Amino acid sequence: MWTKSVFGYKDKSGRPKIGNNVRITASAKVLGNITIGDNVTVGANSVLVKDVPPNCVVVGIPARIVKPDGVKVDEKL
Repeated sequence: MWTKSVFGYKDKSGRPKIGNNVRITASAKVLGNITIGDNVTVGANSVLVKDVPPNCVVVGIPARIVKPDGVKVDEKL
């Protein structure tokens, strides 16, 4: 996790679940009871509010998949 990243939840049941080898870059926000799969990169300033599958890159507000398994796309979560 890089600087100024934010993780938010209202109660203990709503904690984000973060997989292995996940890179959460500067100022990204991970909010709510979501799961981030293994081998994911979260772009700077992105806001995650939905589950993220493994092996992809997500960016934006709200975050979108731009590179699953090394192939460029623009896919809503």
